[in-house]
Amino acid sequence: MDRDAAPQIVPFTPERLPLVRDFSERYWTRPRSDAYYEWRYLRSQPFSRMFLAVLDGQCLGVLSALRKRYRLNGRALDVLEVFDWHCLPGEKGTGVGIRLMRAMMRQPEPVLAVGGTPDVHATLPKMGWERIGAAPHFELVLAPDALAAALRHRTGLPEGLTRGALGVVSAGWFAPRRRRVPANGLVSPVGTLPAGVRELYADAGGYGLVQQPDPEVQRWTVESAWSGHFGYLVFAVGGRVRGWAMTRTYATAHGPEAAIVEIYAPRPDPALYTWMVSEAATALTVARPRRIHARASCPALQAALRANRFRVLPPDPPVHLWPKGAWDRTGPMHVTLG
Repeated sequence: MDRDAAPQIVPFTPERLPLVRDFSERYWTRPRSDAYYEWRYLRSQPFSRMFLAVLDGQCLGVLSALRKRYRLNGRALDVLEVFDWHCLPGEKGTGVGIRLMRAMMRQPEPVLAVGGTPDVHATLPKMGWERIGAAPHFELVLAPDALAAALRHRTGLPEGLTRGALGVVSAGWFAPRRRRVPANGLVSPVGTLPAGVRELYADAGGYGLVQQPDPEVQRWTVESAWSGHFGYLVFAVGGRVRGWAMTRTYATAHGPEAAIVEIYAPRPDPALYTWMVSEAATALTVARPRRIHARASCPALQAALRANRFRVLPPDPPVHLWPKGAWDRTGPMHVTLG
């Protein structure tokens, strides 16, 4: 490979899938089947944007984003949500990653990035991105061994003491429980994204920035055999739909875990969200997860998660938006694990 030559930044096309596959198998411990690569890179093409850094027939870096529908400043528009931004270890500091991001920034849509590494947090503002807030990661730890590890870290108590004590109390104290149900409140589990859910976003005046569910992206997400099992909950009060949630359960090397991927009500009401979170967390316990994850930038949803014993994991992942001024910061953001 000619290290004096600069790599080409090229858009992904199906013909370049072997380059991406070689990069993936050198960089990640992701699935390696033909079916996985077809799902991840080919079936997502209608709503994804991806660039490669290529030199001498080898992929040195990738940057991909999913096209999502957002409401910014009260109007709906497409936003590119950064999904993968990686270079081979030897390319750090060479400018390959910067050139990939410059290509994405030349796209006509605004670009959103949530979290990332400390290097990402430092780099994006230097490239002209605006930090518009933070979206803390929350967790509710349920397994006694995970709880004991957290307690040992905080208190320095020995493993035998923490594990024994928590094994007794975790089932009662730490387990999710149903909170006060609103008068005439009803939660309904459903198998697919309900058609009427998108209508809730027409009245999204309580938020300045919020992602709308996109049926095409949702179908692609849940059809993956590698992402776990997804479920949906619809919340109604007095016969009127007031919100919805999308949940996920999945396997890890340490055991099953779960997530509240999305949870949304048109108005940021802490009491309503507290009930919704409690129902979502309670529904997830059927899979006996070691912990339940969530993310929330909205103060009302953050309060609801804390009321349901979720704790914040430091540090707070920043939310960056390109270009500056694309959002006027009116109203809270609603950014979740979705």
